[in-house]
Amino acid sequence: MTSGLTRLEPFDRALSAAEVLSAEERLRLATDAAEIGWWDVDDGVGRLSWPPRVKAMFGISADAPVCMDDFYNGVHAEDRERVLAAYAAAADPARRALYDVEYRTIGKEDGVLRWVAAKGRGVFDGTGGCRRMIGTAIDITDRMLVQDEKIARQREDAELRDQFIAVLGHDLKNPLAAIAARARYLARHPERADEIAGQIEQSVSRMSALIENVLDFARGRLGGGFVTTRDAAEPLEPVLHQVIDELRSVHPHVDIAVDIDLREPVACDRQRIGQLLSNLLGNACAYGDMTAPIHVHARAEAGWFELSVTNAGDPIEAGKVDRLFQPFFRGRVNANREGLGLGLYISAEIAKAHGGTITVSSENGTTCFTLRMPTSC
Repeated sequence: MTSGLTRLEPFDRALSAAEVLSAEERLRLATDAAEIGWWDVDDGVGRLSWPPRVKAMFGISADAPVCMDDFYNGVHAEDRERVLAAYAAAADPARRALYDVEYRTIGKEDGVLRWVAAKGRGVFDGTGGCRRMIGTAIDITDRMLVQDEKIARQREDAELRDQFIAVLGHDLKNPLAAIAARARYLARHPERADEIAGQIEQSVSRMSALIENVLDFARGRLGGGFVTTRDAAEPLEPVLHQVIDELRSVHPHVDIAVDIDLREPVACDRQRIGQLLSNLLGNACAYGDMTAPIHVHARAEAGWFELSVTNAGDPIEAGKVDRLFQPFFRGRVNANREGLGLGLYISAEIAKAHGGTITVSSENGTTCFTLRMPTSC
């Protein structure tokens, strides 16, 4: 008896043209469903076939004809050498490498930058020549943009961490060293206890302020934001005067001209607004010309509260204005003042928490920081 197996055709028989076309059609339907584009190059470097999906990745209209130049010219200049090298390796009969690359394209018609992930292989004939190159392409622009944003954020966080460690280490060491030195001096001169105790208290207050700024910064970076409790039940004006008086006691040589006129209640977190004013006044003392007065203006009317601090002195360099409210940014500071470079950043965050903004103008020998926010929640 003849076995049924003998009547079967060989397993590796050549497929008919109709079967090949059917297989290709099924493949194309599958790739369309998966939002994958296919591409086909005859004779390795000859005629190019792209469906509309791949044309869109190169910013080309669906009905526009394409050629290999569209591929070469569409690849971003910075990626072109790498992509063409990978393509040549896949078409090389001696290497027959997998064509597997991610690259940027610049749209031919729209100039839009996109990211493409492409894979493919060469199809070689009996003599070893590359007869075709076929493969797939996927638009990965959204994924790469998210990745780029993540990398940029990680880089920013690393830079902030380095700045944080360097600045905090420097600025907290100074008042701590001052406390230690005064404690040693006090041990040798107990008769000056009152004087030394006052100096130590000033250093402790300074350290406390630095630590509070650090905590505010950490809360903001961790997503907690600046917590505010806004109400208009208590007047804001006494808090503003208290802050000004405190600065006068620390800097008795500074002339502060005050003009406050609050014609309506201001719904705000008074402690935070006081902190903001303290930061702006401290900034004016650090960078301003102390031979001229500092002007503090406050107005509350027509639904808006404005608070400004103006000092004389050299203008802020144009290139630094946009960086003033970044954390840890410090310009040239006077010898009598140090800080973490967080004051203006925290002030801007306080303004934001109140639905307001801080702006700065620096020209004609004066610099003015202005808070503007609504008087009601």
